[in-house]
Amino acid sequence: MSADDPTPLTARLTDKVAQALQASAAFVVSGDAQPATVAVALSGGRDSVALLHAARAALASTWPLARLVALHVHHGLQAQADEWDVFCAGLCAGLGVTLTTTRVSVQPKAGEGLEAAARRARHAALGRMCREQGAQLLLFAHHRDDQVETVLLRLFRGTGVAGMAGMPARRALDAQGDVQLLRPWLDVSRAEIDAYCALHALRWIDDPSNADTRFARNALRAHLPALLQAFPALYDNVTQAAAHFGQAAGMLDAQAAQSLARLVGAGRDADTISELNLAGLRALAPEHADAVLRHWLRDLGAQAPSTARLAAMRGQLIEHEGGEPAIAHDGLVLRRFRDRVLACHAVPAAMPAPFLFEWRGEARIVVPAWRGELHFARDDDFGVPESVLRRPLRLAGREGGERIVLRPGGPARALKQAYQEAAIPAWRRAHLPLLWSEDGLVLAAGLGMHRRWPAPIDHAPRWRVEWVGRPLPSP
Repeated sequence: MSADDPTPLTARLTDKVAQALQASAAFVVSGDAQPATVAVALSGGRDSVALLHAARAALASTWPLARLVALHVHHGLQAQADEWDVFCAGLCAGLGVTLTTTRVSVQPKAGEGLEAAARRARHAALGRMCREQGAQLLLFAHHRDDQVETVLLRLFRGTGVAGMAGMPARRALDAQGDVQLLRPWLDVSRAEIDAYCALHALRWIDDPSNADTRFARNALRAHLPALLQAFPALYDNVTQAAAHFGQAAGMLDAQAAQSLARLVGAGRDADTISELNLAGLRALAPEHADAVLRHWLRDLGAQAPSTARLAAMRGQLIEHEGGEPAIAHDGLVLRRFRDRVLACHAVPAAMPAPFLFEWRGEARIVVPAWRGELHFARDDDFGVPESVLRRPLRLAGREGGERIVLRPGGPARALKQAYQEAAIPAWRRAHLPLLWSEDGLVLAAGLGMHRRWPAPIDHAPRWRVEWVGRPLPSP
């Protein structure tokens, strides 16, 4: 059947795709040399096959210059996964649509189920493929029945207001924010998609795991026919409830965003990504502080914590006094230090081995193991004598008992005391190296040079030495 088929069902489903694209600010049709690119997440199942077909028709009739690509993720979790690759390739060849496929390894994190791990790996792969293809919009085929199942599952698991809103019709795919995920069929029933596939004689593949009731969604789906008999308006009512929760979540989110804007600041060192004002957090009601923490973590690209996890964060980071707590969460470490709550990169537990080298006059020496670099600049008034730097040098961790002079003519002080006075927390000190010459300490990273060298009495060159730390790459 042609793309301009007048059948009301075809028009309804293709129009919804067109409307979702048109409503997205990322979709701009102009005279640019590069046409807009739209991607469809293609599993090979019925829903995604129907969406690819409808998206092709919608673009052909409305934005013929736009480019359509299909993205397929090979999880390797099913014996038939290679056959699905072949099917998707044949389908796209028949439709004249570019197909990009990638393979992922699904490795659940601690406390994470296989379904969640596969979804995380799939979304990460889809993000990479979208950026490779230049696609700012990614279409998913979730429909009304999926939405109802999602809301019910979250209710049974005790989710909060935001979770009860179900899947949003549009959101950023990930923390980078340059790819928008669109779900144009959230108010389209499974029965309508079935009818669309029959109308256009579409073929698809069935995933045998969809019948495995060991998975929570499949177990719920098996009970829905009986629930529908008892509650004929179940789907409409759950969908409506999700919309109400979405409105409430939006208002709460806006309030949390306003509070977060007053409390958040950039990290003050290489390992700290962001920080919150502790006094401001403590002035908030517990539920308000929870909302701010949740919003903060979302902005940092981390997964939303469970209710129990969030309560633990609030308790250890905000309510309790004393100590320097550390809570690992989705590649971050949340810490409290003095008047701040910090989101930090996770630093390696083991201290790097000493780095032995000779300086030959370079302006910069990169030391990857210590996640930083040494900078050298001429400073004949207050620098380190060149004769000291021309001897074998060693970059190594603290051993204890070291002392440092931080201003010319000043007293020698214990390094531990100097770090404390400089407000450098204990977890950072363990990964800040010391630079040694045969003549003794030259530099303490985070503090500066050891100023024990006497005032110059000749014209021998001297050098200012600095340590510049590098943050860990984002998880």
